[in-house]
Amino acid sequence: MQPSNSTAPLQALRKDMSKHCADLSEELWEGFARQCREVNIRKRNEVFTDQPKPNDLLFVTRGICAAQLALSDGQVVISRFFEAGDLCAVVRFTHMGQHTENSIVAVTPVEGVIIPLEIWDSAQFEGGWLAPYTRHKMYRQHLFEIDMLHLKSVNRTDVSYEFLKERHPTVLQEAPQTVLAQFCGITPEGFSRFLRNYTGR
Repeated sequence: MQPSNSTAPLQALRKDMSKHCADLSEELWEGFARQCREVNIRKRNEVFTDQPKPNDLLFVTRGICAAQLALSDGQVVISRFFEAGDLCAVVRFTHMGQHTENSIVAVTPVEGVIIPLEIWDSAQFEGGWLAPYTRHKMYRQHLFEIDMLHLKSVNRTDVSYEFLKERHPTVLQEAPQTVLAQFCGITPEGFSRFLRNYTGR
């Protein structure tokens, strides 16, 4: 991960925050921005590799990230995508008695802003000027995760593909077919066969 060479990511974050933070003064913004850092992430790189225990969030301003999980049999599963305006973080959880974590990778070159988790948590639980923004983002994240739960429970390639068409058209255009296959839960060969037979709706 490399520092961004422009101020565009922070400007994009401020614009997004200003929609929900009525008290966003210049002084408050400058204090917040000093604690964040802009980054460029190369395609195929993991997002949080420079920290032994990732505890930050990435606000994506350009490009596509994916949350992926490497299973014990070597298979890689992609659970969701993040695009401009989305927040992402590494999630640790226990599956079948084994502790593991969901890594975040750059599907395309990505620009964004790293936000320290302690700032986010403080706003979430203690309030303050940033609280309306964090709660808005968490609410939208929750609604999206409900949609993802329904999608994954159906476990059909055509349904997953239609979801991408509706919610992530840019991902369909820019992500490699191997990545799309991992999201749909099939092999790249199986995904190619699906595309040949797909008629749409």
